[in-house]
Amino acid sequence: MQNYAFIATVQKPFIKIFLLFFLFLSQPFDTKAQNDIAKKADSLFLARNYTEAAKMYEAIFADPKVNNEHVSLKLAYIFENEGNFPKALFYLNSYYNLKPTDEVFDKMNKMALMNKFTGYERNNINFVFAIYQQYYIFILYAVIIFGIFLLWVLFNKRKQGKPIYRNNWALVITYMVLLALLINLPSSYKSAIVKEKTYLRNFPSSAATVIGEIEPGNKINIFGSDDIWQKAYWNRGVAYVNKSDLWLLEN
Repeated sequence: MQNYAFIATVQKPFIKIFLLFFLFLSQPFDTKAQNDIAKKADSLFLARNYTEAAKMYEAIFADPKVNNEHVSLKLAYIFENEGNFPKALFYLNSYYNLKPTDEVFDKMNKMALMNKFTGYERNNINFVFAIYQQYYIFILYAVIIFGIFLLWVLFNKRKQGKPIYRNNWALVITYMVLLALLINLPSSYKSAIVKEKTYLRNFPSSAATVIGEIEPGNKINIFGSDDIWQKAYWNRGVAYVNKSDLWLLEN
């Protein structure tokens, strides 16, 4: 708890990634990751054999049953030091999705600006989604409480014999739609980091017209998929990108 409290007190907008790393280094792995590969990876990391350590950490990261907070930070640290900024941003963003903080967001933004990557700034979409990620559980509770209050009001009106008007039912329908969107947004909206130069197409096909290209390290917003094609929001429009050219970020 002291480590977390210390991070909260750091006010500098661009916190160093190694500070985050060493603060969390002492935190234990999940029980499933407490095995030979994790211990060997830690040993290699301490010996500064980062290339081999990264291979093992990535094997741990690939296991969906493992909490990847600390592994993500270590991989971000390794790839930043190697100068592989697209991959460093992928792992740092993966950590941010698990534990969103302003310090990590600012760190990503600074690294992106230094390398002229786009998609990390606090534009309208990124800002709204960042707030959504950071305060999701509170937003969900607030919406549920409002729903309970709304049902209580309608129940009392019915109990007292008062009419329930169309605008009341319209409010109920609006509430249900909002709740459905809130619950389903994480599965329908994702973001991704481009891992190699790729082309943007106007239809989900390799034969479709190329409407643009995007360099490694840039971050794009994904709103759906069609087989191997990801439907992306790019340059105020819709474009399709091959999934193999992206690192998809899990929410």
